[in-house]
Amino acid sequence: MYAPKPGEVLAVLTSTFVNVTSTNQCSIIYQTNERSPCEYLVVCEIYGGSAQNPTCNFEPNVTFVVKDSIAENLSAAFFGSTNFDSRVRKIVAYNNSWSTIAEGSFRYYSKTKVMDLSRNNIRNLKSMAFKNLLLLEKLNLSTNHIQELNSGSFLTSDAKESEVRELDLSHNNIDNFPPDLFNLLSNLEILYLQYNQITLLPQDLFKNLKNLTSLYLQYNNLTNLNSSLIYLSSLNYLDLSYNKLTKISGFELNRVTSLIYVNISNNLIETLESNCFNQAFNLEVVDLKNNKINSIIENVMFINNVKLRYLDFQQNCITKIQADAFKHNVLEYFSLEKNNITGEITKTTFSGLQNIKDLTVSDQSITIIRDGTFSDMKALRFLNLSNNFVSTIENASFGILNNLNILALSYNKIDNLNFLKDSLTNLTELYLNDNLLSIIFTNAFNNQTQLKKLDISMNKIKVIEQNSLPLLNLQFINLTKNYITGVIKSNTLSPAQYLRYLDLSNLNISKIEEMAFVKLPVLVRLNLSNNVINEIAPKNFMDTNNMYSLDISHNRLKHFEVNSTLQNLKALYLNNNDMDSLPKLNMSSVIYLDLSFNKIDNITGELFEHMRSLRALHISHNKLKSFNNNFTNTLSDLTDLSLSDNEISNINLSFFKELINLDISKNAINVIDSSFLHDLDFLQYLDISSNNITKLLPGTFQSIKILKFLNMSSNSLSNLRYGSLKGLHRTEVLDISKNNIRELDVDIFHECSELKKIILDFNKIKVLDIDRLLSVAPKLSSISIGGNPVSCKEIVRNIGKINLTLAFHAVEITSIDKIFHEDNVYGIKCGDNNNFTNEDNEGEPVINKTSAENSTLSIVIIFFLVIILIIVTLSIAYFYFRHNFSSQLFTESRLQMRRSLELNGSDFQSDLISCN
Repeated sequence: MYAPKPGEVLAVLTSTFVNVTSTNQCSIIYQTNERSPCEYLVVCEIYGGSAQNPTCNFEPNVTFVVKDSIAENLSAAFFGSTNFDSRVRKIVAYNNSWSTIAEGSFRYYSKTKVMDLSRNNIRNLKSMAFKNLLLLEKLNLSTNHIQELNSGSFLTSDAKESEVRELDLSHNNIDNFPPDLFNLLSNLEILYLQYNQITLLPQDLFKNLKNLTSLYLQYNNLTNLNSSLIYLSSLNYLDLSYNKLTKISGFELNRVTSLIYVNISNNLIETLESNCFNQAFNLEVVDLKNNKINSIIENVMFINNVKLRYLDFQQNCITKIQADAFKHNVLEYFSLEKNNITGEITKTTFSGLQNIKDLTVSDQSITIIRDGTFSDMKALRFLNLSNNFVSTIENASFGILNNLNILALSYNKIDNLNFLKDSLTNLTELYLNDNLLSIIFTNAFNNQTQLKKLDISMNKIKVIEQNSLPLLNLQFINLTKNYITGVIKSNTLSPAQYLRYLDLSNLNISKIEEMAFVKLPVLVRLNLSNNVINEIAPKNFMDTNNMYSLDISHNRLKHFEVNSTLQNLKALYLNNNDMDSLPKLNMSSVIYLDLSFNKIDNITGELFEHMRSLRALHISHNKLKSFNNNFTNTLSDLTDLSLSDNEISNINLSFFKELINLDISKNAINVIDSSFLHDLDFLQYLDISSNNITKLLPGTFQSIKILKFLNMSSNSLSNLRYGSLKGLHRTEVLDISKNNIRELDVDIFHECSELKKIILDFNKIKVLDIDRLLSVAPKLSSISIGGNPVSCKEIVRNIGKINLTLAFHAVEITSIDKIFHEDNVYGIKCGDNNNFTNEDNEGEPVINKTSAENSTLSIVIIFFLVIILIIVTLSIAYFYFRHNFSSQLFTESRLQMRRSLELNGSDFQSDLISCN
């Protein structure tokens, strides 16, 4: 049963109420829509008190809410001053500290029908704790800390039967019960015992619960049932899931004759006797999943359960089902997934399952499917036989099965498709991946014209014959990781008017003949990458105007020419081929073009004249000596240009003012100046590493506005001058590693106010003033200095000093290449100490007066914080003790006043009684 959170109880109760008046102790809350003087809430915080009760001339219906009490032992004295007792019909308490409920604690509220004491930290219920509550029908004690109960815990009278119909003890720590605990609760209908630590049910525990209809025992530690259920003749609902039961015998269960729903899932059951359910004639649902059942499913096990509609044996160890085991049921759901059904299945294995719509028999050891196995399952829509060892499917195994839409046969040993002939005409999805198919013959899917999704990946297919695939309504086909070799001919994979995605990557295709890919009007993506294609006939891709992406990368194309315009193509991948010239294409809509890793040495041609929409162009790893020409200069909308690893010595970037990313690394550029990057207002990423640049003139980057990343590593820079970095005020990462810089004046970085990471590795820098660098560039979080002849001692001192003085500003001193086999500090390669002894002595930092003063100040601050913490703790303890002591005194006085009222009979109390 769901136990609400502490704040939810009052929220639900007051959602339709409005507060109108209160006393010192308790508030009265009326209904919003009708302020009835007989129906309202009384809310008392910390302790029970009085309230200004309105005059009531009808049957009262007051809800009494108690919250936030710190009293540990609850007794009637706690409620000594309440003046609305006889009006209370419901008590709700939460967030209290009532460790113990004493005898008769609620005796003043004798007309209460509902009591919710969940979430009150209750540990102990004394005998007769609910004494005098003769009308109580519903009691909720969930989500407390109750561990032990005694025989009289729930008695409301010394002899009279309790009226309680619903009892919730869930979410406690109960591990055992007195055998006579429920003896006087014969009216009980619903019992919640889930989420406890119960290990044993006494044999006679439920002996008098003749009216119990629902029993919740899930999430306990039961190992056997001990014949405890045999008296529950009215029980309809039984949940024993998530326990440690190992065996279910007929003697323990078959006398529970009224069962409709039983859940014994997630136990350790190995043996399930065949007569467990033979007296439960109204049984509808049985859940036995996630056990270790290795019993044979005998044909008498469910022979009398003619109303059985749900049966779950998922995740067990069942190896055999006897013939006609389900013939007498009306099953609508049945799962055998992840068992070990072995050998063949036949017509009698699943006889009687004519109402089943979904059937999963995956993860077994089935080898053969005989004729007629599924032919009687007329309602079947989904069938999963994957993850078996099926090598033979006889031709009449499935019969007609007009309603079957989805069939999963993946991960088996099927080597032919003969079972598809003359059957399964309405399939829309067929999964045959991970089998042993080698050839798809012509007309193999001749009757499966309704197929929309076909997966035949991960087979051993070498040949797909023409007119073999069911292309009429096909929307998705997966052919990956097969051994398809040679030529793709016409009428093999097209025409297909509904096919949206086609992946033919990672095969061994060598040639695409004319008309192989035509009349594919909704095809969005075609992937031909990672083959050995050396020729694609120009007469292809007609009537494929919806194609968005074409990937022919990682092949052996030397030339590529297409007659079709592919007017909606946005991305074209031709990288990693053998092309020595530009492809001949007329595609005006392309946004992304990748020609990298080819052998192109000349890009003067009409290709770029048509690609005015191009935004990203990658031609890295080719043999280009120049980039600018009359055609490339028209690409004014380029935002991403990669020309790395070519032989370019000069480039004019003034034509490409929209650039955001520019990679011209690994070329032959030796000079850059202020005109080189002029007007590139949107440039954010610039990689000019691995060129021949020897100097960086002041003003080189002055026109740059928002550059975030600059890589100038692996050049021949020997120094940096003031003004060289002007314009890099937004740069966050700067890499000038692997140059020839000997002296570095860190003040030149005053331009780089946003710098977060600087990489200085493998230069010839001997001295680096890290303190000053952090002052000039205060946002630095990473400084990489490995491979420089900086003294190891200096690196150690700098790291220690940073940790001491910048405790709240994490700065990492690191290296791009960690080296541990030479002199290093945390993997940062550093200079030989013997070579830099004099320099170390000269540059050795002295711990100055300011550092000492800072350390002393820190100690003083910590000392005062500790003193303040101690004072606050003592104050809280004093307040708690004083408040608790006064509360107990007040409780005693209220009890005395209550007794006086009972003896003398005040007028006010008489008025209350008159409302009954």
